[in-house]
Amino acid sequence: MKKVPGICLSTRLNLAFVCFLGTIIVYALRSNVSFAIVCMVNSTALELTGESIPVEQKESQCIRETNLNQSFHEEKIEGEFAWGKPTQGHILSAFFWGYMSSQILGGYLASIFGARLVIGFAVLGSAVLTLITPIAANTHVWAFIAVRALLGFFQASTFPAMHTMWSVWSPPLERSLLTGVSYAGAQIGNVLIMPMSGLLCKYGPMGGWPSIFYISGIVALIWCALWFWFVSDTPQKHRRISKREKQYITESLNEERGKQSDEAPPVPWTKILTSLPIWAIFIGHFAGDWGAYMMATSLPSFMNDVLGFDLTSMGFISSIPYLAYFLMINVGCFVADTVQHKKLLSTLNTRRIAMITAFGCQAIFLILIGYCKCGQEILVVLLITLSIGLSGIQYAGFVVNYLDVAPTFAGPILGIGNTISCFAGILSPLTMGWLTPNGTKEEWQTVFYLTGAILIFGAAFFCIFAKGNIQPWAITNGKNRGDIPAEDLLLSEKEFKKNNAA
Repeated sequence: MKKVPGICLSTRLNLAFVCFLGTIIVYALRSNVSFAIVCMVNSTALELTGESIPVEQKESQCIRETNLNQSFHEEKIEGEFAWGKPTQGHILSAFFWGYMSSQILGGYLASIFGARLVIGFAVLGSAVLTLITPIAANTHVWAFIAVRALLGFFQASTFPAMHTMWSVWSPPLERSLLTGVSYAGAQIGNVLIMPMSGLLCKYGPMGGWPSIFYISGIVALIWCALWFWFVSDTPQKHRRISKREKQYITESLNEERGKQSDEAPPVPWTKILTSLPIWAIFIGHFAGDWGAYMMATSLPSFMNDVLGFDLTSMGFISSIPYLAYFLMINVGCFVADTVQHKKLLSTLNTRRIAMITAFGCQAIFLILIGYCKCGQEILVVLLITLSIGLSGIQYAGFVVNYLDVAPTFAGPILGIGNTISCFAGILSPLTMGWLTPNGTKEEWQTVFYLTGAILIFGAAFFCIFAKGNIQPWAITNGKNRGDIPAEDLLLSEKEFKKNNAA
């Protein structure tokens, strides 16, 4: 009897770990500007030019302790650039203009050239652009914005390509776990870059904030070498995978979607764009990214405007919610896989519960933050942690649902989804800047209500229209098996052993 190879120490889990490190890097390069901009901007200059209201005139601003207030303002005076909130909004949203422009292209290129090359060169280009960011910022604000947009262009292909890769690497019953581990690094990137940025702003060489970009860019170059050395596009091309693991991956995927020809099937664009279950994923994706991008780009500003933490404290405190997010991604995906494996819930109901839990909790705790009073900083941090942390369960919801409904075309479809969700990345920082010109508590309440409404709508739309099935148009073996529940196409480990007895 042939044994199903365990996931521990397997090549597929090692690949997930390399992807995990990669998403740490990608998100660190993406998010470093959210914190760096706090110590780049000279608020004193803005107050003198009338672009912001002085602290003492903000009626809803919590009164700070004297020593904290002094520390806070010492950090602000050291900024070099007199960029108002609208300009800061353009800087923070620039990444997503580029990110939106090549999402679909990235998924398509991965299906043609393979995920290894697409992801590797995307991160390599991102590293180079990060290294030249300080030069661009000191040249002109629009040079800075252009570099950030180019960074988004390069990074756009990483996640569609990663979905394409997992469509041929992940056995169906391990799909939530492997994709969850891979993408969980995104939040660790935030966990690491925020406290590191706080320390480098204050103590870093080369003027403080430039070292944030130099160090993260160098680390990205090191990861690129690891990626090209270790990763292969498919199990068949991997030099170190065992024959037993290769057979397990291949046969379990074939059982799910039938034998595939070596030639890549044409992408059914019309079917994709007219599929309501696909649009349920897109709407959920947009809502989730609105919440994620709004908090990622605005959390340091919120800590600044309302809580008044100094830069070092702000960096460490801002990282706590993303550590919780990382933990909940893995817990949520593990529970989802366990529930499906034991057939306690269908694939669709598992995804629905994940979305309701993730988005519902995030919306509730965000709105509660707006009603915290001065002196309740610990409660605010707790609510932020719960809001962002529990939202990580969405990875067992819409994120993996791309692979449930159309595994063969997951890369191109995710490219479309990421393109749509990029509008969340563009609009959320601009909206935040427009709604919080003075950084008052009342202004932030409006931001939280808006975000909560978007999250609730996204969860409701997904729960009503999503599917847990491989859609008929996504079956490419020439035999229409109909709208078959994904779980009915899977082999359990026990069945796999029985059917492959020697």
